[in-house]
Amino acid sequence: MFRFRQLFPLFLLVWLVIPGQLRSQTETPAAANKRLFDRTVDELNFRTMETVYDKSFARGKFPSSLRTTKARREFDNFPGRPDLEKLFQNYNSVSERFKSRFGQGRTDLVEFEKQLNTILVDKNFEFFIRVLPRDERISIIRSLQRAIKQATAQFNASQDPAPEELAADGAAVPPAVDGELPASAVPRTPASTEDLQPEPEVSLPTETAIGYTGPRSLDVAPRHDWMDYLTLMLAGGSFLLMLYIITSVLPDLRTRIDGLAEEQDQALTKKRTRTRTALPEDRYEDEEETT
Repeated sequence: MFRFRQLFPLFLLVWLVIPGQLRSQTETPAAANKRLFDRTVDELNFRTMETVYDKSFARGKFPSSLRTTKARREFDNFPGRPDLEKLFQNYNSVSERFKSRFGQGRTDLVEFEKQLNTILVDKNFEFFIRVLPRDERISIIRSLQRAIKQATAQFNASQDPAPEELAADGAAVPPAVDGELPASAVPRTPASTEDLQPEPEVSLPTETAIGYTGPRSLDVAPRHDWMDYLTLMLAGGSFLLMLYIITSVLPDLRTRIDGLAEEQDQALTKKRTRTRTALPEDRYEDEEETT
């Protein structure tokens, strides 16, 4: 009995390790890649919400334990910001749909990386991070791109077709005949168009439909409207006015002040001279002679 008690921890360790190894051996690369994709989507969503929350609340910190959709759905610490709480809940529900972009159809490395990158140009993602300054938006996008590269490095590409096979498949496609549209001209099915332009299940604020111009690449220079040019003109006018004041008005004003100070000094000197000459002369010597 005592020997069995000594061997019990060993049996427990074997009972915990062997099923995990068997499960990892029986799991197909496609299932492992799908699980990696879902885990990466949760990580991207967590980092996005963490950045927006920390920038919105100076004294608040997004808990690091909220790395699943269910945990983020139960989080309600938004003091005095019910609008921000609604925005987080809406994006949390919409971002869960990102997981459905991979696992059906192509499951190779190119599709894996492509579907993760489409999250960064999704209109819901851009609307969610609109509260951040431009530098912060660029920083978070680059951080998420690094996370995508790390996930891509863990992808199991053992079942991906070789480049030679892809080239052979492309060469085997018969040319289009008269009256038949090529494959590139056939409209995409709703299942494929949903990957690039998903419609949110919940309604975001009306700003998503009003004034939204679509995703824009960070490398493309923004177009300026009349408000930008008016601001530039006002800034230039302010600069010229300040330059005129420094070079013309201030020297003239200083010259006048110096002239007034000099006139005041001269007037004070004359007043002291008149006061000194108006005093009576000393007559003590004449009085002594008469006595």
